Amino acid sequence: MNTKLIIGYLCWLVAFLVPFQSALLSTEEVANTTGLVSFLVMLVLLFTGYILVDGANAAAKAKQGHGH
Repeated sequence: MNTKLIIGYLCWLVAFLVPFQSALLSTEEVANTTGLVSFLVMLVLLFTGYILVDGANAAAKAKQGHGH
């Protein structure tokens, strides 16, 4: 497997292990810094994982040829 693909899947795994309760459900506090940081880390890891997995898939397709 490609290293970028593995790192992308690991980013997705870590993104979904970030606790969502403090990020999405705890809205009573105005200064919910923990929730904001958790949400931002989740978003960054999701998009980073997508970029890595998509780039690895594009590189694998280019290596195979033009699809003829």
